[in-house]
Amino acid sequence: MKLGLKNIYLIILTVISITSLIIAVKSSSNKKELEKLKSEVKLLREELIKKEEELKKAVEEKEKLARKLQSIEEKIKKANKTLKRKGIKIKLPQGGLFIPADRKENLEFYASTLETSMEKLLKIMAEVPVGVPLYGRLTSRFGYRKDPFNGKLAFHAGIDLKAQPRQPVFATANGIVKFAGWSGGYGKLVIIKHKYGYETYYGHLFKIRVKKGQRVKAGTVIGYAGSTGRSTGIHLHYEIRRYGRLLNPLKFLYLNRYNAF
Repeated sequence: MKLGLKNIYLIILTVISITSLIIAVKSSSNKKELEKLKSEVKLLREELIKKEEELKKAVEEKEKLARKLQSIEEKIKKANKTLKRKGIKIKLPQGGLFIPADRKENLEFYASTLETSMEKLLKIMAEVPVGVPLYGRLTSRFGYRKDPFNGKLAFHAGIDLKAQPRQPVFATANGIVKFAGWSGGYGKLVIIKHKYGYETYYGHLFKIRVKKGQRVKAGTVIGYAGSTGRSTGIHLHYEIRRYGRLLNPLKFLYLNRYNAF
């Protein structure tokens, strides 16, 4: 229940008026009328206290909701910064949080807007190759390294993750299978094309479970780890490219460690 300042002033004026009457009645020694007026004043005071408590509670609830919405807004902004570094941006409500006094519908509208932004964020995250394709220890990083076969310095286009025999390998984002088959040193390879120019490579597979042209979702098992092609042991070679340019998969692999929100 809302209580405007105008109503509060009316109650206060009523209390003052009745108090004045009490003084007048006292002077006329009308005890019966005095007791009646005292009772009415007591009820008015109780009603006023009740209204004040309700107003205070409503204000506290609104402030609590406002703080919660601001917290959500900050999280979306942080997530947006991470995606922006990957060339993707989500449009957030302009100007930050502004809620005119005593307008609960503004809070509800802003909450709805943030919810829409969060849904869009989650949808985009499903389209960007974020997360692990296989749960295994990192054995080789992205960049220059000594070649495991000849010991010479060579560029490693992705990362290697140690795997158990026939361990499931997951697609890290929604997409379409661009290639599924044998590819020289990669051995059995799956390439998935994603939105925003991204492609992911999954090499040295023991077995492939998808076909060219197949649509896959993030988390789909696309094959099983092996040691086919130019490989020294069972592991997954994982690459991320964007518009053909090689990217360091570690920046996408563990957001909480390497590129946290």
